[in-house]
Formats: sequence, C-alpha cells, structure tokens
Amino acid sequence: MLFYEDVKSIFPHTRGIQLNGVGFHAVSPLYDIRLEKGLYVPLVSHDHLFESINNGAIASLWDGKEEVPRFVPNHFPLFIVKDVQSAFNELIHFYKQKNNQEKWEIMTKFICNSESNLIKSIDAGSLKDQKKQKGGE
Repeated sequence: MLFYEDVKSIFPHTRGIQLNGVGFHAVSPLYDIRLEKGLYVPLVSHDHLFESINNGAIASLWDGKEEVPRFVPNHFPLFIVKDVQSAFNELIHFYKQKNNQEKWEIMTKFICNSESNLIKSIDAGSLKDQKKQKGGE
C-alpha cells in the first residue's frame, strides 16, 4: 500500500495537514470515479479537483504553477510538484520498487561479487545434479 509518508518522501513540498499513517487505496487521474481514500492526479486539467474530492479523494498532486482554488479546504493535503505527469511517473516507479522490495524481504537473497560468479555457480550446480542422475543408470 502507498502511504502518505511515501508520497511526502518523494514530494516534500506540501500544503494542508499531514496524514501520517494513512494509506491511499487508489491513485488515479480519473476524477469521475469513486476514489475512496484516493490520491487524485490531475494529468489533463486541474479543473476537476472538486469532483475528485466529492468522489473520495483525500489528497492530490498539484502543479506548483497552478493557483489553488478557493474551495479547497485548508486541511486538504496537496503535494506540490513541478510537473504532474513526471511526478505521476515517479510515483509509479517508486511504488513498483517498494512492492519489489517488500516481496524481496521474504525471499532468499543471493549475494555474489559479480553476476558472472552467480552464473558460474548456477552452471556448476546444474552440472553436479546432472552427473548424479547419470550415475544411477
């Protein structure tokens, strides 16, 4: 799950309250769908923030060059970015890396000096297994 702290670590310039410990159930540039506990990403236009809030968005990425509408509550978190499209791509990349890292936490890690050493070890292990199978014939 993507948490407020995750997004803030990437985009530290914020406005509104901090939602520490709150996870985003959805991240989307679509304003006209249900975004329960969602992070709205205004890729096309910033004009639909109101609709995204009405549909459950609890925070949004926001282009720093855009004026924040008056209807936005003071406590509504905005992550101020230079370019929303780039920020969205960065957020997707971060989430993929975070997911992989969480999966890797439960996996066995093979640590070698180089990839070629790992390949040699795998090849040598395969050869030993093949010799054992042949010896039983």
